[in-house]
Amino acid sequence: MISLDLNSLLTLFLLHVRVISFLFMVPFFGRELLPNTFKVFFATALSFMLFLYTDQKPIEFATTGHFFLAILKEFIFGFFSGLFLRFIFDAVMMAGEVIGINMGLSIATLFLPQQPQASVFSVFFMLLFTSFFLSVGGPEIVFLSLANSLSKVPLGTFDLYSTNPDVFLKLFYESFSLAVRISLPIVLSMLLLNLTLALLNRFIPQINVFVVGLPMQVFLGFVLLVVLFPLISYLLSSHLKEYIIKFSRAVGG
Repeated sequence: MISLDLNSLLTLFLLHVRVISFLFMVPFFGRELLPNTFKVFFATALSFMLFLYTDQKPIEFATTGHFFLAILKEFIFGFFSGLFLRFIFDAVMMAGEVIGINMGLSIATLFLPQQPQASVFSVFFMLLFTSFFLSVGGPEIVFLSLANSLSKVPLGTFDLYSTNPDVFLKLFYESFSLAVRISLPIVLSMLLLNLTLALLNRFIPQINVFVVGLPMQVFLGFVLLVVLFPLISYLLSSHLKEYIIKFSRAVGG
């Protein structure tokens, strides 16, 4: 039975700050594709579910300053928790961006007016990785991690200076090393192709390599992606499973 007194409402508001600051850092939720009204209502519903699921006790605040300090702590905790999860998604998008640039498909962003800052392959890899995230039960694990974080770090008690920076740096390194491993075969292949075209232009100046080079880059890039797609899918799914475990340990204990 929930008593809707002032302390309960303030505790629920603190939980809402933690959840909404976390969700707005998650790439597939914090993007402009979803209306802000939906984001706010979804965060409110999720906060209320966590409030009931974890049976939170009302917190009493001595002064108004203590309450605003607790709000700041919850915002910082939710921000860094969402940042941990965002690393892996941004790394995959960066790999797609690098692949698209080396294949000469940067001009294709003109056909994405709703996302002019993202290339075609970054959006493709983002959607592919999101499907893997949903298939391994990522949203359920994130929900349980947020619920467990209320026991590991109770509301209003987060201390930024007590966190271990090695965990932050390790997740950052592993995420972007994944981006390098995904994009490296395409980058090296495009580099060898450009070197070959440069030598060909040197020995046979009559050939216009600027006209021939771009179609060859696109063709070779698509051929390599088709050949390497099973390996890329396996690499993404296996790394995601390990990353989700490390994320749940870092956030939920």
